[in-house]
Amino acid sequence: MCGIAGIIGFTGGTIDPAALDQMTDALAHRGPDGRGTIIDGPVGFGHRRLSILDLTTAGSQPMQSDDGSVTLTFNGEIYNFVEERERLEAKGYCFHSRSDTEVLLKLYEEYGPDCLSHLRGMFAFAVLDKKRNIVFLARDRFGKKPLYYFHEAGVFAFASETKALRTLPQCPTDVDFEALHHFLTMMYLPSPRTGFTGLHKLPASHSLTINLATGEKTIERYWQLSFETDDRTPLPEWKERITVTLEESVRLRMVADVPVGAFLSGGLDSATIVALMSRMSSHPVKTFTIGSRDTAFNELPQADMVAKAFGTDHHPIVLEPDIVHLLPELVQAYEEPYADPSLIPTYLVARETHKHVTVALNGDGGDENFGGYVRYPIMLFSEKWRRMPGFLHALTRAGTHLQHLIRNDTFSYRCKRFEDTINLPFEKRFLQYLSFFTDSEKRALYARDFGTGFMATDEWYAELTRDARSRAIDPLHRVMSMDIDTYLPDDLMPKVDRGTMAHGLEARSPFLDHTLLELTARLPAAYQVRGRTTKWIMREVVKDWLPAEILEKKKTGFRLPLNRWFRNDLKDFVDNKILEGSDVFWQMFDRSKVEVFLQQYRDSNVDYSDHVWALLWLSEWTRQYT
Repeated sequence: MCGIAGIIGFTGGTIDPAALDQMTDALAHRGPDGRGTIIDGPVGFGHRRLSILDLTTAGSQPMQSDDGSVTLTFNGEIYNFVEERERLEAKGYCFHSRSDTEVLLKLYEEYGPDCLSHLRGMFAFAVLDKKRNIVFLARDRFGKKPLYYFHEAGVFAFASETKALRTLPQCPTDVDFEALHHFLTMMYLPSPRTGFTGLHKLPASHSLTINLATGEKTIERYWQLSFETDDRTPLPEWKERITVTLEESVRLRMVADVPVGAFLSGGLDSATIVALMSRMSSHPVKTFTIGSRDTAFNELPQADMVAKAFGTDHHPIVLEPDIVHLLPELVQAYEEPYADPSLIPTYLVARETHKHVTVALNGDGGDENFGGYVRYPIMLFSEKWRRMPGFLHALTRAGTHLQHLIRNDTFSYRCKRFEDTINLPFEKRFLQYLSFFTDSEKRALYARDFGTGFMATDEWYAELTRDARSRAIDPLHRVMSMDIDTYLPDDLMPKVDRGTMAHGLEARSPFLDHTLLELTARLPAAYQVRGRTTKWIMREVVKDWLPAEILEKKKTGFRLPLNRWFRNDLKDFVDNKILEGSDVFWQMFDRSKVEVFLQQYRDSNVDYSDHVWALLWLSEWTRQYT
């Protein structure tokens, strides 16, 4: 796991070593164990190393082929590198290290850009190919490793994080206000947008080729997941296939020359990973859980139950985050408009975990494989509900007027939002079940005339997911495909990568092995979601492995009590941080409207804490980056 950076100049001359050094060193937190740079005419590559495999200098980067025609800078892990090395050795290749980096280098020598089909892992890399006269960049199938770039003023530059690119004077600085408009609904920015015009993210499962002679840029998708249901395979065989593939995925991700542990929440996914790791390890697995003293937001008891069941070396972490001082630190680490509140526990547990291990496995991807998100049964229910008689819809609308009975304005708000969107087209309706600010809510806060020419976010999302929805017929598989193309690479993966790499910790996700997802994409939808039961077949697979309480536990996830904090202890902080926003912030918003929103939030019982968190983030982001 590392940080990579590079510059290509198209105006003549060679690369300035000082500029390349500055870019490379901006990524020191991603690679504290070593650094290297190579300049070859108009191309310069930089690398910061976090040593995981082959801790000797033989694995250092940038790495060159024996004849000097290929240079590689690489961030990530190739989990099948042993098998691929054996195949390459059979073809006559000789190796000078035990690293997966050298295997990737020689795979490129052998297959060129087609090497991507041989890779099982997480990666972002760049290759200078002097024979083809190109620089070739690629990002893994699910976007586990980031890759940013810009092409301005005769310079093409790329890096693992934008802080490296911002060291260059050519880096774009104009704010992409339409992207911020979409951020308020999504809480993240789907690729290729970043918040700045001209500064881009290479989408997951894509490659980018730069012709060094012409400067022409070509972006291509090299892989995509399609849902082609297999109704013929019996259930016992499905369970066996899933077990074997998942076991192999865990085994491959336990290979390292440094200490390996696991994140352990109170949920099904991480418990499954820990169960498999414990089977394969000769010593107790080190596990890490973050919790809160607030019992309504605490998974420590469930995690402790799993830890005892498998005899792990367990490290419970009880923290009460100091949001006042933590917010600027988080915005600095995550760089983009990104306000998924779950980044807070992710960042904090990574900080503590790094004190004990260098690699941590996690349960990310279980929901994408097996249909685990609560929004999936809601979407399936909405497909049936929208065809029900009108008097039943009137009952739902009545829920918005029952506050005096149910004393829950949040429930009322959600009922109204569900019913108001029930007749929307499929993609727009699904967005309502995973988004925050609606289009009308955010436009009610905008400054006069701001955003008048912007596309509505649901229209934008429908266009964004057009290819994803075309690859599945069943409604469940359609929404899973849409999430895999957007939410997974641009929300879930950045949350984990930035949160862990800020502390020099590598995170590995066995559920996000592409061979496993290609397998589970063929599952009948009824094996994934049955009624309100999510991950049905996964529960069948692991029911003899895990404590019954974990199997029966409802999906919650660890959340901080932001709603209570924002209404009470952090009230003044919220008001000061938002209302003292930068000039760029107030180009978007009308101060009086924002003041009214904050007061209405506190006067009601509706939990708008996620909306407030987004405004806090955007206020701090514009202050730091614009």
